[in-house]
Amino acid sequence: MNEKIILQLSKKKLLKAVFGFAVIATIASTLYAMKAEALAWHVWHQLNSRDHQGLNLSDYEVTIEGKPLADYKNASGLAYNHETGTLFTVLNDKGLIVEFSLDGEPLREIQVHGTDDLEGISHLEKDFYVVADERESKLWLLQIKADTREISVKDAKLLGYGINDRGNKNFEGVTYDSVHHRLIVVKERDPKYVMSVTGLYQPDASKQSQIEMKRMRQFDPALRWALRDLSSVTYHEPSGHFFLLSDESKLLKQFNEAGQTLGSLALWKGFHGLHESVPQAEGVSIDDQGNVYIVSEPNLFYVFKPKSQAKHS
Repeated sequence: MNEKIILQLSKKKLLKAVFGFAVIATIASTLYAMKAEALAWHVWHQLNSRDHQGLNLSDYEVTIEGKPLADYKNASGLAYNHETGTLFTVLNDKGLIVEFSLDGEPLREIQVHGTDDLEGISHLEKDFYVVADERESKLWLLQIKADTREISVKDAKLLGYGINDRGNKNFEGVTYDSVHHRLIVVKERDPKYVMSVTGLYQPDASKQSQIEMKRMRQFDPALRWALRDLSSVTYHEPSGHFFLLSDESKLLKQFNEAGQTLGSLALWKGFHGLHESVPQAEGVSIDDQGNVYIVSEPNLFYVFKPKSQAKHS
């Protein structure tokens, strides 16, 4: 066999290899765009769901879909106050907190001076709230009374500083676990993780303890394979479960303390009664009846309820 024939055969093999690689790359890119891994995990957990004394998310359907929150923009983070029966969100480009009803009607604006990158909010107890500043990597303790319309972080208690580096991939959500007196904070990505912080807030000042930050590594496997990013978190005290929200994966996943996945709520068109996919889910909270509330940038509001409750809504 002469050199010319060998060269032609080598070129054919090379072309086949390049073509095969291109086909594989195209398929992989398509699957990534379709969020195939998130869909696969969602279906798997739905098929293997079991009684776990938590929320049966597979039985939930949307009752309010994509309702605009007035003309607000960049809603990020969500908190339910069980004492007032209202919700609170933050606008991450205006330093503004908005209180609204459970059906998405604005009730009050609270201007927050001294910060313009709020990414999360959580109600602790009474008039106390924690807000997260992503760019500065800070947690602030604010007192928001019934008549508060304006507040400054200069008058607030700084709960945490420098837990992460400055930047735009830090704190994305915060929630409070009053049973264990800890804050649960999620970092968006690079790397993404869940962290518990104790000692920052203690209802009884006489029991104030040393601040302890701990990465909750039991969530790492699920975060590595099933959630592309973390945009919010909420803690459901009746069950002791954590609910992690991913904007990029369009999933709300339920976990127990051990990091075991216990089902998910898919935020794609066609699932749970959705006519359109939730565009950019940024905040989640759960009320005393187990109803799930989600805000999506720029200003969309969603409510999901168990089907038995949804019929009477």
